[in-house]
Amino acid sequence: MIGNDLALLDKAFLDLEYFRKNFEDIREKLEGEFVAIKDQKIVAFAPDKSILIKKLKKEGIDESEVLMEYVKPKGEIIIL
Repeated sequence: MIGNDLALLDKAFLDLEYFRKNFEDIREKLEGEFVAIKDQKIVAFAPDKSILIKKLKKEGIDESEVLMEYVKPKGEIIIL
C-alpha cells in the first residue's frame, strides 16, 4: 500500500514539474481553464472543475491519478 502511495506521489511531482516548466505555453492555449495532467500530458481541460471531473470520468480516467490545476490568466489575482 505504501509503495503504491509513494508511486502516486512521484507521478504527481513529475506532473507538477511539467505544469511549472510549461506554464507559459499552457497559458497561451488554455488560460482560464482547469487542466488535468497525467504522465506529463494534458489529458483534459474545461472552464469549470466539475466539468473537468465529468470529462475525466467519461474518458475512464481516475481523478485521483491526475494533477488538476487552474491556468490563471495573465494579470489575474487569486485571493485565498
